[in-house]
Amino acid sequence: MKYSHILFDLDGTLIDSRETIRCSFEYALEKMNVPDPKVLDINSLIGPPMLKTFQEVYGFSLDEARKGYEFYLEEYVGNGQMYQAQLYEGVKETIHTLYQKDCFLGVATTKNETNARKIINSLELDIPIDCIYGTYNDGTRSNKKEIITNLLEDNDVLDLADVLMVGDRHYDIIGASEVGIDSVGVTYGCGSEDELRQAGATHLIASINDLLEIIK
Repeated sequence: MKYSHILFDLDGTLIDSRETIRCSFEYALEKMNVPDPKVLDINSLIGPPMLKTFQEVYGFSLDEARKGYEFYLEEYVGNGQMYQAQLYEGVKETIHTLYQKDCFLGVATTKNETNARKIINSLELDIPIDCIYGTYNDGTRSNKKEIITNLLEDNDVLDLADVLMVGDRHYDIIGASEVGIDSVGVTYGCGSEDELRQAGATHLIASINDLLEIIK
């Protein structure tokens, strides 16, 4: 087997969470009294850390961004939006096949780690809860390279040639490259094929099922 350790991004890779994230952003923006809280391009907001998005896209100060993020979580977590996301076609079956092949399976996401674990648990995927790594509750460890590195180090994964990062945005591809592992860009998520190519994805796939051919 070419790759025995497979790491996945969450939003845009395993789950289609665009509408749940859009609703939560619009809820937060309305609470922050943004004149036009409607989000027209949700794809561009999925991938970066939330605090960064609130600051760079909407011009909030750090304190304002933290308040905006609290409102976001009020809708996303408190009102249960996060449980409305759907698995992409073929994800459950592909993950189960990899599990049966005794692959190490993990998730490296910039989403809040606690929420990511709750979502994966609710979807009943064959990924160990303690192998789901994300951003800490206080907003730290929001860099993809750091998240991947911590996941690998904590699980004593030493041979990086065995590891593959699967994601839909350039953050995933660049983070993998910075760590020194190969990557797969999925073109069905929030990032474009051109974005993934320019970031230097080792492989590109249009369906998660195609991952099984790559790891052989």
